[in-house]
Amino acid sequence: MLFPMFTALFFNDGDWMDFLGTGGASVFLGVNLVLMNRKKELILTHRDGFLLTLLAWLVLSAIGAVPFYLNGVAATWIDAFFETVSGLTTTGATVFVGLDNMGHGILLWRSMIQWLGGMGIIVLAVAVLPFLGVGGLQLYRSEMPGVVKDKLQPRLRQTARSLWGVYFGITFSCILCYYFGGMTLFDAICHALTTIATGGFSTHDASFGYFDSPLLESICMVFMLIGSINFNLHFFAVHRGSLKVYKDDEEFRFYIALLFTISFIVGLTVFFAHDLPFLQSMRMAFFHTISIATTTGFATTDYSLWHTLAPMLILMIMFVGGMAGSTSGGLKVMRVMMIVRQGAREIYKLVHPHAVAYVKIGRQRVPEHIVQAVWSFCGVYVIAFNIMAVLLTMYNIDLVTAFSAVAATITSAGPGLGEVGPAGNFAGMPDGAKLILCASMLLGRLELFTILVIFTPMFWKK
Repeated sequence: MLFPMFTALFFNDGDWMDFLGTGGASVFLGVNLVLMNRKKELILTHRDGFLLTLLAWLVLSAIGAVPFYLNGVAATWIDAFFETVSGLTTTGATVFVGLDNMGHGILLWRSMIQWLGGMGIIVLAVAVLPFLGVGGLQLYRSEMPGVVKDKLQPRLRQTARSLWGVYFGITFSCILCYYFGGMTLFDAICHALTTIATGGFSTHDASFGYFDSPLLESICMVFMLIGSINFNLHFFAVHRGSLKVYKDDEEFRFYIALLFTISFIVGLTVFFAHDLPFLQSMRMAFFHTISIATTTGFATTDYSLWHTLAPMLILMIMFVGGMAGSTSGGLKVMRVMMIVRQGAREIYKLVHPHAVAYVKIGRQRVPEHIVQAVWSFCGVYVIAFNIMAVLLTMYNIDLVTAFSAVAATITSAGPGLGEVGPAGNFAGMPDGAKLILCASMLLGRLELFTILVIFTPMFWKK
């Protein structure tokens, strides 16, 4: 918390004590935990991995919420916790209003939470979840940088070391592009942190629309895409000095083709339905489709007011999300590809009942147990989505707002439709609804089974 503390001192915001007190207490707690366990050998098992993942996000969310609560920008502890969970899961759903008048230290802390959460999510997606065998992500078990071991601890160290430099380098490049594109240095830093993390927190109530700059929107689209691409590809592209790794990756090609197609259809819809200039229609369509597809959530206008087809397509691609191994949320492109190809295989077998057909991703044949794991994951995803949406309606929240709020949080996209659309936020939600949405954010970001398995009796049996 040193960076936001010194930022608050530099701008004379007066809230530097909030960060000093919280940071000091966190260091004291951390040092004591290290001293208590310094002589113990640390060996992490599968069971430890599940529990540690959930506890890490919960504890960090509780600590990260303290400056918001002490500063008074959060009216209640639940608001502070909601904002921090949203940040660490890179969701971007917010309960804060009056961002333009907030202190620089608080705004930087808000952006840093998303950036740190993004790095944690990359390590989680590339190293931890494939090791734990969650939702078909085992397919990436052989593709992580570094030597793969059968224990979780070496994998975490190697992966974090390999990817941290790439993540930091891309972030620094984004800061420079934003700054030379016309942002102030402070805005450039804050928006770069949340762009690469595909989080979507802004320093302005008008989000990215505050800048009204085609150049900055173009820069933003490029870096949102970079954040939504498998960071293994970025690592190998840098390591080998070649962009061929992107061209050879089938998930990447499928993703780019899907984004371009949906963006173009949305652009045509806006053009014909709203009588806007063609280039302006395409500019708005591509920006918002990429923003929601990458689950970043930046906005320049209220797309929920467009012709019904446009927000429906945007909502659909929200569920797809970005590539596996990225900072994006959603089901992930890899899983969607498997579902589509499994469906095609079943149709083929109806026509040719004795044929032997396999599901393939690129040149790799997908084992049947992974295909089944993906189907199971998607089934539980749909069930969890519907249960939480129904729970929200118990608080007298209308159906559009309830279902889009859960969609926006479980996919980590941020803005939804209705009261929680780009022109609104989650401040008006009852406290109980906010806690449900916190659970939705954690379930979606930690890939469902990572949390659900902890609540099964078999998990606690020796």
